[in-house]
Order: sequence, then structure tokens, then C-alpha cells
Amino acid sequence: MLNSIYVWIMFILLISSGYIYYIYKIFGEKIAIKEAKEIAYRLMLYAEKNFENDDEKFQWVVQKFYETIPSSIKKLITQDMIEDFLQKTYDEMKESLNS
Repeated sequence: MLNSIYVWIMFILLISSGYIYYIYKIFGEKIAIKEAKEIAYRLMLYAEKNFENDDEKFQWVVQKFYETIPSSIKKLITQDMIEDFLQKTYDEMKESLNS
């Protein structure tokens, strides 16, 4: 009887730990994306004020954004992925300003 109670307690603790890790992972990713977008917004505003050519602005933002990424993540991300993320972020910002 006592052993079965311990097994159930361990089972509940294991399930709870897995659920807590899952929640942490989801919120951690959302926070990371939000922080990345904030960095992108700041870079875009700076480029908008200091550069005239749109291609020059975009390339500067891509370069500076890439420099802010930790080296362990740089191995996993391509230039195209960064450009896509920044373009989507720009489109979202432009749409929210036009609304």
C-alpha cells in the first residue's frame, strides 16, 4: 500500500515537472521573440533617421541585428532567415502604424 502511494506521488511530480517545463519553454520562446522584435524596431528607427537609401537601411539593420545574436545561435540561423524575420517585423510595424 505504501509503495503504491510513493509511485503515485512520483508519477504526479514527474507529470507536474514536465508541464512546468513545457510552460517555461513556451513563455521563454515568446519572450525571446518579443525581445528580438524590440531590438529590430530600434535598429529600424535608427536606420530610418540616419540613412536615405532603403537597401542601405535594410542591409545595415540585418548586419547590426546579426551582431546582437549570441554566437551559439548564429550557427543555427542563416542570413535569409534573419532577412525574413526582419521583413515580417517591419511589415507588422508598418501595418500597426497605418491602423
